[in-house]
Amino acid sequence: MYRLINKNIDLLLDTINYDKDILPYIWLVRNLACTNVAKNTEYQRLYRVYWQLNAARLSEDFCKIYFTLLEKVKLTSTISVETVARQLLAAPSHGNGVMALQFSFASKLVHMANHQLPVYDKMVADFYFLPSGPSKEENKDKLNRLLISYEFLVGEYSRILKNNFLGHCIERFHQKFNLGSEYSDIKVIDTIIWKFVSMLRRGAVRDKNVVYSR
Repeated sequence: MYRLINKNIDLLLDTINYDKDILPYIWLVRNLACTNVAKNTEYQRLYRVYWQLNAARLSEDFCKIYFTLLEKVKLTSTISVETVARQLLAAPSHGNGVMALQFSFASKLVHMANHQLPVYDKMVADFYFLPSGPSKEENKDKLNRLLISYEFLVGEYSRILKNNFLGHCIERFHQKFNLGSEYSDIKVIDTIIWKFVSMLRRGAVRDKNVVYSR
């Protein structure tokens, strides 16, 4: 699949909107250290839109705890996704008081503290065919399963960079958008995979914009 992404990088880059997909992230990274994100509503507003907290309809109580935790760990590059996920699990994620595991948002928080760590979401899970659990999976079992998948991502993204599997894509990405160090190669990989899966879901293979080959 990496070869297929490299082959179709120009088509993929055309699906990326700088103002929507890249600029908000850069603003969030640049303003993280100098902003009290637990109190700054403008920072929270943009963060919630970019990282799709609003789309998940998370409760205000959850978001309050989330941004308080982000403020606490934002300069702690050694924070673990497991620690964050467990702390967020104690927060009611929706208005009905249910305390559901929000692993993807935990990974996004950890990524903001350490840009060399990946983000786990459904797009990435679909790309790598990561296993899903039963519909009524217990939170402890779900967390264990997702931690295994997350550790796979950490290792796989490192392997991608070490072996230059997406080197052409990363180079073209930086050339087109003229990005600085705040947009790490790990984040570039995340963006490329997210957009690639999104492009395929919209029918790129069916419409023969992306063609599988031997």
